Amino acid sequence: MTPSVHSSARRWAAAVAVVAVLVAVAVVVNRATRPHTAGSLRTDPALVARADLDPCPASTHPPVAGGLPTLRLPCLGTGRAVDLAGLRGPLLVNIWAAPCPPCQQEAPILQRFYAANKAKVGVLGVVDGNYPDTPNDALDAAHGLGLHYPSVFDAKGELLTRLHLTGIPVTLFIAADGSIAGRHIGQIRDGELPSLVARYLGIRTS
Repeated sequence: MTPSVHSSARRWAAAVAVVAVLVAVAVVVNRATRPHTAGSLRTDPALVARADLDPCPASTHPPVAGGLPTLRLPCLGTGRAVDLAGLRGPLLVNIWAAPCPPCQQEAPILQRFYAANKAKVGVLGVVDGNYPDTPNDALDAAHGLGLHYPSVFDAKGELLTRLHLTGIPVTLFIAADGSIAGRHIGQIRDGELPSLVARYLGIRTS
């Protein structure tokens, strides 16, 4: 086979590989944007009890400029639905989903931080249902990962959309006045949270 034929074959192989990747991505996006059914949004009481998440925080404050959007989301554990705009800090809001590998890797880091510092800084998980995910998937994942900080379920992934973000995980740092003091895009690494909390919230943590 001549060099030109070898070169042509390589180009065709590369083109086929690119098409295969694009098709795979299209399938993932299609699945991720499939609407939930009423049944898929119901939580199994047995899974709620097994996950043993802490109660969701109260969210009774009025919205503030530069804060979280007005978005009422059901609590995955015990407690009432949470209006994100009514939350006050110091608080970390972590947007995650059960099928997201970086989310799974950082979740135990968030849990350790929460267990050691919840008297100073709260943690709230927001499960993005567009990845795809259901409340029961999230409860099962929380149990498997040993998570106990409260979480809410965002069936349509509205929080990401309203914040003009496109991927997870994302961690938002909410100040005492309810404003978003900072955001971390991507996976949080072990030992990274204390410096991020000090930078954005001005609080020393362990």
